[in-house]
Parts: sequence; C-alpha cells; structure tokens
Amino acid sequence: MNTNSFDNLKKKNILFISELPENINKSELENFFADYKQDIYNIQIDSNHKRHDNTKRATIIFKEHEKAAEARNNLNMKKLKGKALNIMWHETDNSVRYNNKANLFVKGIPANAQPRQIYELFAKYGEIISCKICENEDGDFLGYGYINYYNLDSANNAIQNLNNTKFLDSTLEVEHFQRKNERLQAPEENCSLYIKNIPEKYAKIEELKKLFSKFGTIKFSKMFKDDSNRDFAIIIFSEAGNARKAKEELNDKKLNESDELPLYVDLLQKKSERKRILANKITENNNKLNQENKNCNLYVKNLPRELTEEKMKEIFSKVGEVKSVKKDKYILQTKENGKDVEYVESRGFGYVCYTNEEDAKKAIEEFNEKKLPGFETSPIPVLVSIFMPKNERKQFLSKLQEQENNFPMNQPQYPYPMLYPMPPRPIPNRFGNNYKKPKYPPKQIQQNQIINQHNINQGSSEETKQINNNSDEPSMEKLKTLNPEEQKDYLGEFLFKKIEQHPIAQSHNLDVDTISKITGMILGIESIEEIYGITINNDNITARIKEGLELLGIQ
Repeated sequence: MNTNSFDNLKKKNILFISELPENINKSELENFFADYKQDIYNIQIDSNHKRHDNTKRATIIFKEHEKAAEARNNLNMKKLKGKALNIMWHETDNSVRYNNKANLFVKGIPANAQPRQIYELFAKYGEIISCKICENEDGDFLGYGYINYYNLDSANNAIQNLNNTKFLDSTLEVEHFQRKNERLQAPEENCSLYIKNIPEKYAKIEELKKLFSKFGTIKFSKMFKDDSNRDFAIIIFSEAGNARKAKEELNDKKLNESDELPLYVDLLQKKSERKRILANKITENNNKLNQENKNCNLYVKNLPRELTEEKMKEIFSKVGEVKSVKKDKYILQTKENGKDVEYVESRGFGYVCYTNEEDAKKAIEEFNEKKLPGFETSPIPVLVSIFMPKNERKQFLSKLQEQENNFPMNQPQYPYPMLYPMPPRPIPNRFGNNYKKPKYPPKQIQQNQIINQHNINQGSSEETKQINNNSDEPSMEKLKTLNPEEQKDYLGEFLFKKIEQHPIAQSHNLDVDTISKITGMILGIESIEEIYGITINNDNITARIKEGLELLGIQ
C-alpha cells in the first residue's frame, strides 16, 4: 500500500456493518453501494463470522475518507432486504465502539417512523458511532433502540433536548444506557404486568387503569397494538406485592359474561426469559406435531414461480384433505431506474400437510416427477417426497459419511441419474467451443439425491435443508497444486453453486440441467486464470449467466 493510501486509512476510509441479513450476498451489497462503485476498493462479507442471531458482518474499503463519509451519511439506516443497516466507521479500538458512557437507550419510537428519520433526529447533537433501532423479523419497529455517540456532551445534549418530547404520534424517552447487571431486578421485585385479551369496555387505558388501581399505586400504564391489531397493555405498580396480587385476582377471569376470552394477566418478563420459554414451547409443540403428522408432511421441490399457495392447496386437495400448505419465500433486492427495489420471490420449494398417510402417499404417486395441472409449460417437473426431520437428515448423512470413510473400497454404489447431459453439438459462443460436462455433480447434489430417495422410502416429517460444507470461494493455493483437468473440476463446483444461488437463476427457476449447461460453457474457456476470475467476481458471473440464457433461448 502506498503512502497516500495509508494516509487515507488514517482518515477512516473503512466502513463496517455488523448485522446484515443472513441471506445477503456480495452482489446485493454492491448494488446498495452502486452510487459509490468507482470510489470503493473492495467489499467483503465475513460469512464465517455469524452472530448468535445468524446475521453477518461486512467491511467496505473506500479510496478516500470524504467519499466514505458521504456514503455513510447518505445510506445509514436505509433498508436492504427488509432490514435497516447500521453503517459505522471501522474502529480498531473496540473501547470506542463499546463506550457505554455516551450510549443512549431510546423508548417510545413510533411504529410508523422510518429508521432514517431516527438517525437524522439524533445526528443533530453530535457524531454517532452507531444507531440501532430494534426490529422484528418482518422489519417492524419494536419501539426502542440505542444511539451511541463519540462524545459524552453529545449524549447529554440529546437527552436534554429529546427526552419526553413528541415525535410523530409518540413521546420519546431518552436516557443513558445501563448494563444488564445494573438494571436487573430479582424476580420477586417485578412490579410490571403484561395484560392481553382486554374486553372492549376497558379498551382505553384510563378505564383499564381504574380496574387495576384498586390493587395499589400505579407508576406507569400504556396501551399497545400487536401485529394482529389486538390490544395489550403494560402496567407498572410502585410495589411488587401489588402486581402479584392483581395477577392472582384477575388472571384467567372473565370480567363480563359477554367476554369472548378471559383476561390474561402475568408478570412482565425480560426478553431473554420470554425467548427461552417460547423456544421450549415451540420445540415441544414441533415434536408433538411431528408425531401427529408423521408421514403426512410432504416436501415439494421445483414449484413454478407463479404458483400461489391458494392454487397449490387446490391442486394437492384433489387427492385428499390438505391441512396446510406453505411456499417458502425470500426478499430479492435489486435496482430499477437507479432506485432500490425489493420483491418477495419464491425459493422454488414448499410443503403440503395431509390429514392422513394414505392421501400423502397418493399425492407422491400422483404428482412426483410430473408437471402440475395448469402449469404444463413449466420447464421441469416437481419432486414430491416425505419430509425428513433435520436431526434425522444429519444422522443419515453422518452414517453415510462414516461408511465412505471406513469402507472406501466397499462403499455402496448409488444409481445417480444423469444431471449434466451433453448438448447435441458444441454451442459456439465467446465462452469458447470446448463445452464439456463436469465429471460428476457437486457433492451437495449427490447427497440431496440420496436423501430424496431415502425420504420416499422411509418417510418422515419436517423441513429438509441443504447442507453445504464447502468454502464460499475457491483457493488459488489449492488450484496451483492441481493438474489442468482437476482445476476445471474444482472451479466447476464453485461455479455451479454460485449460479444455482444467483438471483437470476432463482427468478427464472432454472433447473439443474440448465445450470450445468451454463457451468459447462464457462468451463469451456481455455484460460484457467479467466475462469478463476469469473468464479470470484459476481459481476462477471451475472454477465455470463445472462449470455448463457440468451444462447439457450431462455427469456
């Protein structure tokens, strides 16, 4: 690195994003920073460092401090794939980023606020290290967040000017952040109640407060709406005994004979405690459902892109009574006319649950390896099999791997279908005319084929997920140790996976045959260095996919 570049680093030209969506890829992040493409050295997503919540982190290295600062100011707290991005300076000194003295806790953030509005509101009082507005999985605000300043005076000014002030339709509460051990209360000192199933008579907080005030002095009370627009409330007493007495007296009681549901009153729990209890309930419920619906749940692959869940249920109901259907989706982020646009796209697979095993078996016989009624023009037939639970899938693969390791000379041979058919003649194109199929499908595809056959024979319930133990990028060091034939096979595995996971491939619902043809076109290039360059560059892969689709006549 030259002297000028070193000086730029001193001026902070590296941005850091700590909580990217787990399904983000480099090309989507490049689109997000597209206006600064010429000003960026490199964008790197650290996929090997996942947080406990499965989010990823990334670094963006700019050529100049001024452009990095401009990008940070203009893009901070804008949404990518439904999640507001907290863009920070990359700090080598962790004590700066984790400085709690100038860290603020903000409550009362209205649900209709934009993340960018919150950032701009607090940025008036000083340089911000990080801004985090807590959201649920759908990207909706949870009503609170954290603002961390570089300077303590900035934090104090923000408290002085914004605490107990109106913002949109809510009142903000701004205070210094306290560590968990500083604010932790023992369970017996819990003075807060959570109330739901509130009758219409008490739908206003004043009326509900009157009902609870007979148990003691109330310090705080507020009514909220949940995601389903149902009322719930938080009431805080001055003494813990009053809260316990109110719970004992009113919980699970109908206040009027006309009430549809009894009132629910419980001590307000910390988020971590709620998560633990909820996780236990979900696990227990899933185990129960798995036993009840064993061999009734189906996994359906290669679903047409335009197929809706309603139509899916209608089709599969022809062979028996369907309890539920689900088509898995994801958020596709792209740019149109220079603007960021997000679409909800199908992943190409889904689930059908029947009321009995006989109907599930009929559905496999009726639809497996066939095109669904009304979707005869779909490029590939659907694959239908019984669910294999995640733990069973892992055990199955583990046993398979153990057999391969312990008995390399006597391992069973599986009848793989031809996944990479050769075209009738070489396709002339700028990839080169040496079109050839890879010697074997990637290991991940082999495993999925074995498991799919095992599912049909053994049958069980729960979602199956692909297992990928390969690295995200090919290693140049390893490539140099291989002969020319092995080099192309090695790069072919990475190319196939990247093309298969590319948004263009998912939006066109490309089948394995088409993906393998495009892979083969790229591998037909004589220069192994050029193939390697394509493999590690998303822009090059995008261009080659588009050209491959054009040559194959796919619109």
